[in-house]
Amino acid sequence: MDAPHDLSDALSRVTVVLYEPQDDINIGNTVRACKNFGVRDIRLVRPRVADPERIRISAPKAADIIDSMRRYDTLAEAVADCSVVMGTSARSRKIKRLYLEPRTAARELVSKAEVGDAHVAILFGREDSGLPNSALDVCHAIICVPTDPTYSSLNLGQAVLLMVWEVFRVAQGVEEKAVGLAPAVAEGKRPLASSDDLDRLFEHAERALTLIDFIKPESHVHMRRTLRSMFQRLGLDTREVSIWRGVFAQVEWAIGESFRRGRDGKASLEDRDTRPRH
Repeated sequence: MDAPHDLSDALSRVTVVLYEPQDDINIGNTVRACKNFGVRDIRLVRPRVADPERIRISAPKAADIIDSMRRYDTLAEAVADCSVVMGTSARSRKIKRLYLEPRTAARELVSKAEVGDAHVAILFGREDSGLPNSALDVCHAIICVPTDPTYSSLNLGQAVLLMVWEVFRVAQGVEEKAVGLAPAVAEGKRPLASSDDLDRLFEHAERALTLIDFIKPESHVHMRRTLRSMFQRLGLDTREVSIWRGVFAQVEWAIGESFRRGRDGKASLEDRDTRPRH
């Protein structure tokens, strides 16, 4: 059955990202699921083949989506314009992250897609091994589907179908009105920071905190991952990112000023009024 023509605008800003998909039939199943539920933007990160003719076997009458799919060499490039990225995983991981079930995740994604022009992304891993930690580090939250623990792994096409259906039902108002949910768009709300904005913030934070010896070589990888996870859970908007970058710029300035004056790296109280304001 054809989807209705009056689809929610939020669906046009929902992106499905397949990380290193191995089977073109599974890509076709993804295309079909997205076509069914109003999601038109599919991005592929280093697909094994992605032959359009083979993809069409499981996605007939979906040439518009197949022809518009984009390929990327890196995940960072694929989600650079996305304000929220949520990855899927069959299990929780040791590192502290925000874990959501599909319906809650869908509500969050649609809510964010209704603010500004940025995209929101749902990230799916390769069929044989899922998403590596390096890909999960990019995610603001992890979506875990409750299943029988003795057989928890979903087929890629099934996982995509489940998530885009949940997003569709929220965006189209199919679900019963949830009690206590905050309005999706607050008056005067600023656009959320994009993934690219956050990457630049993380790089700035790492540089500044290394300068003051907060991040040490022996804990560098763990601390960087923890800081990234912490900032992503905050859901920062563009102004908040600018404020944080101002903080880290101030740290860099203070350290540089201390070295210039031949001090031990700590700025004294009497110097506060001479520092640049943000």
